[in-house]
Amino acid sequence: MRMNSAGPAEAPGRNAAAAVRTATTGAGIPDVAVIGAGASGCMAAVSAAMEGAEVLLIDANDRICRKIYATGNGRCNLTNLRLSQDPVLGDLYHVGGGEDLTAFFSRFSAADHIAFWESNGIRLHDRQGYVYPRTDQASTIAEAYEKILRRLKVRIVLNERVTGLERARGRKDRIGHASDLFKIETHTGAAYYARKVILAGGGMAGPQYGCSGDMYALVAPRFGHTVRKPLPALVQLLSDDKSLKASSGVRCSAMITLYIGGEPVCSDSGELQMTEKGISGIPVFQLSALAARALEDGEGVLAELDFLPELSDKDWEQEMVRRLREDRNCMLSVFFLGLVNRKILDLIFRRRGLQAEKKASGLTGEDLTAIMRDMRAFRVKINGTGTFAQAQVTSGGIPLSETDADLQSKTAAGLYLAGELLDVDGLCGGYNLQWAATSGRIAGEGAAKACKSPNSGAYGEAREKGSGQDQIRKKRRK
Repeated sequence: MRMNSAGPAEAPGRNAAAAVRTATTGAGIPDVAVIGAGASGCMAAVSAAMEGAEVLLIDANDRICRKIYATGNGRCNLTNLRLSQDPVLGDLYHVGGGEDLTAFFSRFSAADHIAFWESNGIRLHDRQGYVYPRTDQASTIAEAYEKILRRLKVRIVLNERVTGLERARGRKDRIGHASDLFKIETHTGAAYYARKVILAGGGMAGPQYGCSGDMYALVAPRFGHTVRKPLPALVQLLSDDKSLKASSGVRCSAMITLYIGGEPVCSDSGELQMTEKGISGIPVFQLSALAARALEDGEGVLAELDFLPELSDKDWEQEMVRRLREDRNCMLSVFFLGLVNRKILDLIFRRRGLQAEKKASGLTGEDLTAIMRDMRAFRVKINGTGTFAQAQVTSGGIPLSETDADLQSKTAAGLYLAGELLDVDGLCGGYNLQWAATSGRIAGEGAAKACKSPNSGAYGEAREKGSGQDQIRKKRRK
């Protein structure tokens, strides 16, 4: 996608704040104000500006894209090529109301996202479908957003936390007509006005990056929205099982199957990390949103760990038969040598009240078989999840069903929602940053185009008759 060209622009930062505050008190009221300068907010601001809108971007942090710097372990996993392979989106995203995301991704796909960055000089590469900037530095994306925003003359206000949002009915717009503007108040006492507002301030995951969940209070119930309880997702799962201490620190290949209410609901495989307080690692993260919601609903949650996922059932049965034929005049740790990490053995032994030094000959064939079966189906009762500070994303938020095809609020015309604020969360692998980009693009374009519409009020009239500043000049001449 070709970017609109623009001349030298005001550099984002603290110096921009004063200019913005002055401009928004009079004729310079922006068309679109974006609250939150994260991944979705920056894309929303860029997209609105590309449509010709005057854009104001407000963030509570001292720099834009604060959370992006931490994504992908500092490398920024932007998207995933799997999204270009006609996937079942329901396997990759959790949507609270079960809505289909296909229409959204058809408007701004993974391929579109990749093209956007490469058209702006940011080279990308992938590892097994996981797409990163060629530099493998998240700072590349953050700095690129700043460069693009500057080129498009987006005005940025930093270090201002938004505390209030309301209609400013009767406020005069740029050509002197009464207009249904939004009034935005911040913790400093400053007030800003805009014709359209895009809320993109994130959820509750990552409070250390400024994500406190305060965006929910701005729209619910004031603007008629509801909020599905936010919960940590892409996070470790916790257990009260004391035996886990024996395997703390182990990283190993495993398959994890999540049981809710006694029934298996999903599974994932990869590198599992054992901790004193539970289990972690990407395969655990992938299941964590479902586990968190089930725990919130009072359901029983178990994680079944298969420490030998590469073996077929047939191969494993043969291995157990072969192992039981071996000489048992040795310690248990020696009898099971070579199957799993020694600490995993200690975990299984501890759960069964055994010592690694005990002779295998002291156990029956059934006892030895039971130990081996534990290697393929070790169950851990899950009692909780990590905190929002440890979570990568929020599960829950404002239902997607409360917005239209452009992510405009169905209850508050001119108000748009994007990113993690909505009740959409994806798996690890670039899926959440893709949703941030997709929703930001749709909301940004939607807000800007709504400003151009003849039905949008005075601004629409100004677009047809001439620029707002031209109209002001004409009025002064009279």
